[in-house]
Order: sequence, then C-alpha cells, then structure tokens
Amino acid sequence: RQVIDQGGFYDVHKLFFKNVQDLICVSACAPPGGGRNDVSPRLLRHFNMIWLTNLTVTSMCKIFTNILQGFIEMYLPSHLDMAAPLVSSSVDIYMRIQKELLPTPLRSHYTFNLRDLSKVFQGMLMVKPKHLSER
Repeated sequence: RQVIDQGGFYDVHKLFFKNVQDLICVSACAPPGGGRNDVSPRLLRHFNMIWLTNLTVTSMCKIFTNILQGFIEMYLPSHLDMAAPLVSSSVDIYMRIQKELLPTPLRSHYTFNLRDLSKVFQGMLMVKPKHLSER
C-alpha cells in the first residue's frame, strides 16, 4: 500500500526512501473466510473492483452436457442419453462438496472451483475410443 500511496517505501537498513516508478499493480482476491483475511479499505481504494458471480447449476449443466454429448455422439451414439444424468450428478456432487467442505485455517486446501469440475469431464474425454464398449 505504501508503494501505491507514496510512490515508494522506506529502506530501514540504509535509512532512505526508495522511489518506485512505472509500476502497475494488478491483484485478485477471494471473499474472506477459510483462512483468508479482509483486505484493508485503505488498499482497496486504489483498485477498480470487478465481481464475477458463480455460474448457476443450470448453466453448468448446459455447458458440460453439450461438451459430453459431443464426445458421446462421436464414439458411442447409442449412449447419448447418458450425458445429461452424468453431468447432473457430477454438478450435484460438486455443489455439495463446495457447500460442505469449506476451507478452514487447518484445511485451507479445501478450496474447490469450476476447474475441479471441468477436470472430471476432461478425464472422461481423454478415454481412447479403443477402450470404449457398448456395455
């Protein structure tokens, strides 16, 4: 914050002010909780806030169903009707995990995001066609 406010910082070892020029600050943060602290309003005043909402369950299901249907249609067209239930159950599990396994200071690694859900479908799409069967 001092670099942004005053254009530099004080070096306590050499006892002089170091000026910082041509600095661009970009930052990202998540809401406080689970070991994350509030960001000081004195720091936040220097930034433009952009807030992105989470996708709805309907949007997630639509996106991943279309992706999975495209894969199944290409290799197992007879199983096309399985895409929607697979996606729906995966999204339900993801939502439940996100709600119940909240990060704490002791378990700060319990942070789940849409990337985790997409990795599930990425794994499904990595199956080689020779390993697929009609069963």
